Formats: sequence, C-alpha cells, structure tokens
Amino acid sequence: MPETRSRRAPFRHPVRILFLDVDGTLTDGTIGFDKDGDSRTFWIRDGIALEWARDHGVLPVVISGRGSSAVVARMEDLKLEHYLGERDKVAVAERVLARERAAWKECVMVGDDLPDIALMRRVGWPIAVGDAHPETKKVAHSVARAGGGRGAVREVVEMVLRHNGTWTRVLERYEART
Repeated sequence: MPETRSRRAPFRHPVRILFLDVDGTLTDGTIGFDKDGDSRTFWIRDGIALEWARDHGVLPVVISGRGSSAVVARMEDLKLEHYLGERDKVAVAERVLARERAAWKECVMVGDDLPDIALMRRVGWPIAVGDAHPETKKVAHSVARAGGGRGAVREVVEMVLRHNGTWTRVLERYEART
C-alpha cells in the first residue's frame, strides 16, 4: 500500500489555486505512440473532480514540461487552464499568481517527480501522488493513497474542497449527502 501522510492542510485559509503536473499525476505516466502522435489515458473521476474544483472557487492550472496533442485535447475537453512544454513551472505559476492576485500560501501543487519539486517547495500545501518518486514524497505535506492517473487527483480535490468547506455542496448536487 502506498505511503499515506497527513491529509490536512498545513494552513487555515482557503485554497485558491490547484497546480497540477500531467504525466505521472493526471496520467499513470505511460505514453503511447503511433503514426498519428502520442496518447495518454486519463482517469475519468479525476476529470470530474477538477470540474468540481473550478465550480467551487478553486482554479485548476495544469503545467507540464512536455507538450502533447492528446493532453491538449483532454485539457480543452475539461476547459482547464494549461501550459505544456514548460521547463520552468515556477515561472508559469508566478504569472498565474500575479494575474489572480494570489499568494503562494493559498496554493496546492500535486506532483510525482523531481521536476515538480521546485513548485511544490513554494506552495502552501504540496501534495504527492501515491506512487511518486521518494524525493518528491519527502517535500510533500500530504501524500495521496492513489497513484498518478488512478484517482490521486480526485482524492486531492476532495481534500481541498473539504478543507475549503465546499465538499458538502458536491455531495448535495448528487443527492449523496446522508
């Protein structure tokens, strides 16, 4: 079973921005290639959770070091702000923070590998997926039980919405509150 750490935010104010990596976080890290390009597999429940986040005041922002037409298609399908082929994730995040007039402490970063650590070190609540690289887990304040591309993002969104006090609205929408 993957390592599990505290599922509580290290701060008391609401989360405003949720930064996410793609490969190994929104996907399981597997990349398929054919004559038409690359392909990825996305967990459907991660996608709906990102819609809930957006609908409840948390801005999901996807930043990846690798460009991909398959990822662009999924991000457009979910209507998510995304930056692909970015080597400096921190610089991209800084532009988003300035535009949104947000502070690092109001942000979450979900990652799985070494390229995510610099951004994870800056946010208020760094989170690693369950099958993240050990060095990435060391930086994280929380580690999801699920692995990348297998429900980790859904798990994180639920944690964030609970922290923000809006999770019950999601449950009520589906008549799931008991």
